[in-house]
Amino acid sequence: MRILYISKSIIPSRSANSINVMKMCQAFNDNGHEVVLLAPDLKDKYEKNINDIYDYYGVKKNFKIKKLWHPNLKGGAFLYILAIFFYLILNKKFDLVYGRFLHGIYVATILKHNVIYESHAPSFDGENHRLIVFKKLIKSKYFKKLVVISKALKNMYLDNGYLTNSKIQVAHDGADEVENFDQTIELLGLKDNLKVGYVGHLYKGKGMEIIASMANKLDENTEIHIIGGLEKDIQFWKNKINNKNIYFYGYISHKQVSNYINALDICLLPNQKIVYAHGSDLSNITLNISDFTSPLKLFEYMSHKKPIIASDLPVIREVLNEKNSILVKCDDVDEWMSSIKKLKNYNYRETISNQALNDFHSYSWKNRALLVI
Repeated sequence: MRILYISKSIIPSRSANSINVMKMCQAFNDNGHEVVLLAPDLKDKYEKNINDIYDYYGVKKNFKIKKLWHPNLKGGAFLYILAIFFYLILNKKFDLVYGRFLHGIYVATILKHNVIYESHAPSFDGENHRLIVFKKLIKSKYFKKLVVISKALKNMYLDNGYLTNSKIQVAHDGADEVENFDQTIELLGLKDNLKVGYVGHLYKGKGMEIIASMANKLDENTEIHIIGGLEKDIQFWKNKINNKNIYFYGYISHKQVSNYINALDICLLPNQKIVYAHGSDLSNITLNISDFTSPLKLFEYMSHKKPIIASDLPVIREVLNEKNSILVKCDDVDEWMSSIKKLKNYNYRETISNQALNDFHSYSWKNRALLVI
């Protein structure tokens, strides 16, 4: 099957949405499909000094990337949609159009292409024109189904009455199968210390508040390694934390992150009850995504066979449970600390990490692509 993936992600960039897009295009090809990815040509927003986009994301060069005109000015998004329209007129031999860009997917239905729209947030929230376009999309006979990243998000669509159960499919985010668990980076600190890690952004709601509180309670044999974050956020937290056993690494490319996760003993997923969609491709960045998010790092932790301590939130429980992780109150520092103490027991770490890896396999990118097609 020939699949056209329509995206509004900046490629290459540090955004999680661009990782999702690139991994899914690779995964569609891994399932035997021919794939072309459309993305906006916004050179001034690209991650700097990237010579090979595929290598930067750690994906195979098994699909084509086509950049379309998107001037960086007011109205540029409309011109990008227009460029998609003309691309589809000139390239009609696609069996399916797939993607996360609502307006681009709707344009494909106008030109009589079968489409699947993937949603990571409610399309009926935020700007009114999005709702208008969404309603038109789902009424089209060429609209096949909606893919959402959590059961909670599916229920939001069902509760609003826009689609029936049969038209919505849940496909949580994913990660790659890890080929070599022994390929690690040498982390800072003492070799024999327990190395607890967090991977991701450091803005409010992602859990640095809890990690900062934990820092004051660490014993000398336990370290916390923070992988990711913008420089301004790193400086903010460095000024708040006074503990020599906390190490910050800053931004690490997605391809390299695997070696860092491999080097950790325990991984933290401390999402709070309010997490804003900072830096995403969502239309409304004040939207609280905590209730329906599907964090990439959760599946990366699982795929690397790591024991996970995570916030006990309903959407996290869609994937994690007491057998494959330790779930704690998101804002209870003492629970987080006692969980780290429990995981000093190597056998316990092995038990829940092995279960996490076993549970992960259905969440690989390849299996996710198979599921949605």
